[in-house]
Amino acid sequence: MQYSAAALALLSAKAVYSQAVYTDIDPDVILEEPGESFGIDLDDDGLNDFNFFNKSFTTTVWYGDIGEVKVLYAGAFDNEANGIIGQTAYFSGYGGYTYYLPVPLESDIVIDSIASFHNANYQTLANEIYKPEFPPTTGHFGYWYPWFGENISYKYLGIKFTDDDNINRYGWIRCSVIDSGRTLIIHDYAYESKPDTPILTGDTIGDTTTVSIEEGELFGLTVYSFGNSVFIHTPLNNIQYRIMNLQGEVILNEQVTSGSSKLDLNTAETGVYLVECRQEKIRKTFKVFIEN
Repeated sequence: MQYSAAALALLSAKAVYSQAVYTDIDPDVILEEPGESFGIDLDDDGLNDFNFFNKSFTTTVWYGDIGEVKVLYAGAFDNEANGIIGQTAYFSGYGGYTYYLPVPLESDIVIDSIASFHNANYQTLANEIYKPEFPPTTGHFGYWYPWFGENISYKYLGIKFTDDDNINRYGWIRCSVIDSGRTLIIHDYAYESKPDTPILTGDTIGDTTTVSIEEGELFGLTVYSFGNSVFIHTPLNNIQYRIMNLQGEVILNEQVTSGSSKLDLNTAETGVYLVECRQEKIRKTFKVFIEN
């Protein structure tokens, strides 16, 4: 089943509470069969800002054999300023291809300009590849895939979109992925009506000032530099960071999961830089020296 922008108006009840524009999709949209899709038009201009797809197709996979691909996509549409928070992965085979992988966010995560947004139309939530030829092979990827057999329930996509007046707004879309990564459920969504103002995932009220960010400790987080590289080690998930010079100019803006990350600043001038790391409402800033 395909859900159009017009159908969305019938499926949802939209209300403004303080500064947030919240839409409860009732009943939930369920994409359980290949070929089904759904679109969200946030600025009511007749063009979907974000689309969701359930797809199945055959293509060349491992060893040059034909395999079946089953995939759930989320995508940013309408204009190049719209985006979804996520990471990328590069596949070097068959001429090379970059995968865009939205991350499932927990409640009370700050969504603002620090996050890493991607504008691709087809960003992989959950993917399954099956190659029946010998040796039979099955592969999966995507942060929304239920790796340990548990459904990904009521998590958030962090989004930004730009309206016809070129005003940036931040928001979230709450989704679930069930049935071993084959069914996508879209529950509700909200965005902050104030321009360029952060919003917390799950917030349906909005903020009449700004989201409060406090300086504090992030357990187990270490940041240091060597030469022209910055190293971040953390046991925490979904750390958002940005690297700035002392004039406040942002040099790098990304998101990391738990583990170790090496960030190369080959084009940065020699000098002192600030590394601002943030998880939910806690922020910690480190000072590093870059030498090129």
